[in-house]
Amino acid sequence: MQFLEAQFELLRRAHELEGIPGIIIQGRYDVVTPATTAYQLHKNWSGSRLEIVPDAGHATNEPGTLRKIIEATDQLGE
Repeated sequence: MQFLEAQFELLRRAHELEGIPGIIIQGRYDVVTPATTAYQLHKNWSGSRLEIVPDAGHATNEPGTLRKIIEATDQLGE
């Protein structure tokens, strides 16, 4: 399955994640995976939370994104 097919499959089947907590972290300036996709996933996944990182793009090692990833893993690990 190619990336775009997998992305649409995830959006289509996101309702199956209901009851599983999740935090979607999205960089505001991410041009690789647009925020509209993260928002759509959040809307389709009951129980998810969407965090937009205002000063970040796509890379996970950007300071704002890395901070949100650490916060999310700490929260989900409690």
